[in-house]
Amino acid sequence: MRFVAVINSLNRRNLLVPALESLVRAVDPKVFEYAVVVFEAGSTDGSREWLAGFAGQHPEVRLEVVEATGQGDSSFAAGVNAGCEFALKAFPEVEFLFLYETDNWISSPDPLIAAMRLLREEPRLAAVGFTVRRHSGRFCGWGGAFPTVLSFVLGPHLCMRLGLPRCKVRKRATHGIRWFTADVVFTSPLLIRAPVWRSSGGFDAGQFPFSDSDFDWAWNVARDGRLLGVIETDAVVHDNLEVSSGWSSMRVIDFHRSRFRLLRKHRGRGVIAAIPLLFLRHLSEYAILTGLVLLGRRPKLSLKKRHVLLKSVWAGYESAA
Repeated sequence: MRFVAVINSLNRRNLLVPALESLVRAVDPKVFEYAVVVFEAGSTDGSREWLAGFAGQHPEVRLEVVEATGQGDSSFAAGVNAGCEFALKAFPEVEFLFLYETDNWISSPDPLIAAMRLLREEPRLAAVGFTVRRHSGRFCGWGGAFPTVLSFVLGPHLCMRLGLPRCKVRKRATHGIRWFTADVVFTSPLLIRAPVWRSSGGFDAGQFPFSDSDFDWAWNVARDGRLLGVIETDAVVHDNLEVSSGWSSMRVIDFHRSRFRLLRKHRGRGVIAAIPLLFLRHLSEYAILTGLVLLGRRPKLSLKKRHVLLKSVWAGYESAA
């Protein structure tokens, strides 16, 4: 078994359909030995019924659906962990795990072939991702540098304009494969050595159920002396087509809570000293958003979220849980 593609899905049928169909079209299961494991987190949009129909129409695809239990954790990180755990038990000989999300799409087997070859050629690499683009052709984020307390204080929008924190990219070539290393490579998608995933213990679903699970995992891998690589390609898409996930309404709050936990875990307790500065940033954002809401250019919900941040920042955002 070369690899198992692990997909975590919750009410994303309109994305799941092209994602899975593109994978099967690009990577012919009659030629490549692989399987697909879908963690079905409790969808009510017909995803399970579609998966059953897809399995019937494609008997050549080794498709397994793992359904969330009523009392189980159905967060993104827990779903990925459950899917990977099932894959490793069902296919103990598998060489790689391919974290493939519902908003991914692939047009050719070449990126996967290159990633598998690169992982075999470069023993320090724990996992390999790809430069990704939107369906429109515009390239988008594949990962970046480990965050700092300063970048957290400044906020994501200002940091994006300033190019902070800076990721040291060293471009390389191995047997014609153009690639580079990075601190963090997102799981959209990511090919991981199965033994590395086993030894890492997977995502920390307790502390990072949604945001920053991939940042935390990358930091843990780096501490073990491993590297993450990114292959340059235009054959891989990461595009949610403006479809919100089930947790999007809490994205701002969850991001700040998870980022605070991440920095406290990996940068030390010094992040606590930055709380007054974070409060000032949220206060200024609140003032700006108030003006935009009065002008009818932003919804009132954005104000509510900033109000929650203002109240919860003093407790490390934990009171926003």
